[in-house]
Amino acid sequence: MRSLGLSQPERNKVVLDFTRTIIFFDQSGEIQLAMKLEVLQQDLLPAIQSVSRSVGVKSTLPVLGNILLATESSRLKIAATNLEIGVIKLISAKITEDGEITIPAKIISDLIASLPATTITIETNGDLVKITANKFSAEINGIPASEFPVIPTSTEDSVSFKRQILKDYARVMFAASGDGGRPVLTAILTSAHLGKLDLVATDGFRLAHQQVILPEQKVSFKSLIPKKTLEEVLRIIDEDSADEVLLSTSANQNQIIFNIGKTIVSSRLIEGNFPAWEKIIPTEYKTRIIVDRVSLAQAIKLASVFAKTEANVITFDISQEVIVSSETKELGAQTNELDCQIEGEPLKIAFSAKFLADAVSASDAASLMIEFSTPLSPALIKPIGIEGLEYIVMPVRQS
Repeated sequence: MRSLGLSQPERNKVVLDFTRTIIFFDQSGEIQLAMKLEVLQQDLLPAIQSVSRSVGVKSTLPVLGNILLATESSRLKIAATNLEIGVIKLISAKITEDGEITIPAKIISDLIASLPATTITIETNGDLVKITANKFSAEINGIPASEFPVIPTSTEDSVSFKRQILKDYARVMFAASGDGGRPVLTAILTSAHLGKLDLVATDGFRLAHQQVILPEQKVSFKSLIPKKTLEEVLRIIDEDSADEVLLSTSANQNQIIFNIGKTIVSSRLIEGNFPAWEKIIPTEYKTRIIVDRVSLAQAIKLASVFAKTEANVITFDISQEVIVSSETKELGAQTNELDCQIEGEPLKIAFSAKFLADAVSASDAASLMIEFSTPLSPALIKPIGIEGLEYIVMPVRQS
């Protein structure tokens, strides 16, 4: 853009008034529209607090520490990103002048939280943001919105499902790894094909799988979604009243996009080859038990008291009854008999108490069906009454 023959200080002050629209030129010579709007504090605060969780607080790029405020289709768009995950919120506002600016996340969050429930006026003058409410007034230095990264919002070729299905992620996420050494294991595989949605997580020692039927959905894709992204999505779904969720990938297939009511969550996908999880799930068993889930969880918790100094190992001895035991040389030993339905051959098998407890507590099923093959083969856990949900836990080799 030509400089209009003015010096830099003069050019920063140039204002052109075309009817109602006020235009500023920033230091790079880019056009900035002066923004002015009114919004309710009780609408603005929760939106700012929600997107603030995705601000790039440790970034070397100052704009990533800011929240984007922009007018869009007679609404206020509020957005933040750390380049891994981006969140956009759209809220109602009375728009007088269209425009956009970014403002430090902590300052705007603390400021709006300290104001009472009233109407707030936000207007810009170049990179300066003026906020007024009743007799209060503040001016904050912003950064031009042109420096803010673009957050993908595509909904083409999207999968549509009820919001409750997002809760199904919570049933499998615990099995994802927390070790960044193998990034693919920190992700939840999300695969849509032929009207079925498979959610899979594993850390190499356990696996969680939930299959959901999506009637009339023809879109197919396979994505590795970071666990942190899904944790944020689950927080947002509790904040939004939308009944339907749209799930799609960006044009270059490296971003996953959740459209949840007036909220958009976009995240980078993890690249790599996820383990062939279908081959891990046992297809045969020699021993099967059906047990009350709460009783089993209590037995595991009691056994853990004596297992803490011995690699957290507890043992199942299955014959005419099921005995859960654990022992340490320093503390002693305990046994606990479970009321179960038992089918098949006698078996003695040991597990990590934590891995087993996580699988048992991940669902709210009343009863669990657990299938075993050999002392060194993975156990298959199926919560009874929850279609398509299953867990795999690898046993521990006994000395």
